[in-house]
Amino acid sequence: MRKIIYKGKYLTMSTEDVDGHIYERVSVRSGVRVLPIENGKMLFIKEFRKHEGKARLKLIGGWRDKEDLTSLEIAKEELREEISMKARNWSKFYTYETSSGTIEESVDYFVAQDLEKLPPQKNPDSDIVEEIIFLNKLELKEKLKAREIMWDKDITVALMFFE
Repeated sequence: MRKIIYKGKYLTMSTEDVDGHIYERVSVRSGVRVLPIENGKMLFIKEFRKHEGKARLKLIGGWRDKEDLTSLEIAKEELREEISMKARNWSKFYTYETSSGTIEESVDYFVAQDLEKLPPQKNPDSDIVEEIIFLNKLELKEKLKAREIMWDKDITVALMFFE
């Protein structure tokens, strides 16, 4: 039986005794990411995140923290909030799920096409989008090699899209 030792807005940490061995687990709130595509290139944002103390290139995305919205509705909201855009065509590309026994996480990835700029709006998060960058597969790999972008599950899925 799991014993919750911490429950926050985005993380839950628990322990479980299995035959005298204590297993530790972290469950991460589900999330969404958007793969905006234009002219064969994927849109990334360079975002300054106060809690990280620096800017980094990343996909648009967020947490599934609004229980009354679907993953797709949250993805549309994130595209609008982060870069004041909408897309006419949406499709679910991939769901990343991990349950290694230690970390549990699920992220839905959506492709957004036929992008349209909206009037600027204030992002409700404290993060600041400094730049919007469109990259093709080769350019993405070059940014990875130069360590200008962090290798993580999101980048793995972005590269899968280009295959």
